[in-house]
Amino acid sequence: MNIEKDERWAKQFGDFSEGLVMYLLGQLKNMSVALVDHVGADIFAVNRENTSQRYAISVKGRNIPPNESKSYNFSKYNIDKLVETSEAFGMEPAIALVFVDEQEVVKKIRVFVFTLRNILKLCDDNSVNFANRTDENGIRLRFTESQRTHHLSDIKKCQYIDYTELAFESFKPEISI
Repeated sequence: MNIEKDERWAKQFGDFSEGLVMYLLGQLKNMSVALVDHVGADIFAVNRENTSQRYAISVKGRNIPPNESKSYNFSKYNIDKLVETSEAFGMEPAIALVFVDEQEVVKKIRVFVFTLRNILKLCDDNSVNFANRTDENGIRLRFTESQRTHHLSDIKKCQYIDYTELAFESFKPEISI
């Protein structure tokens, strides 16, 4: 049976990604959050305990098929738009990446949140192997976990990246009729 993807799937997944990031920041990180429809940023977030920590966040979400690379390129165009919006509103630019993949057998939703300043520092650090600049002056974040490559393990230990994962557990409840 050939199942076609809903034409609105990309929009729906983008909305889901933004909502998930808002939930994580608002409920688990004690931030006030607002969904915004602005070029370069999707969410504004302010730390409730330290209101000088104000972020304009660009959210990117993606379902990653098993046969594709576990990485994401954040383009120079996206960086420039995020910086422009952040400066206009007096906020620090930040990025949230939401990925769904099955590289660890079970399907997981992975959320990576980091400031632009910190990811650029990581890209320029030769000892960091999961973040680098692309040829086009964008950013590439790799999160492959295999016997040879341990990007995901390194990210989980990195103090500059807030990492959250949710795993899907399938079960079939017994039904009595």
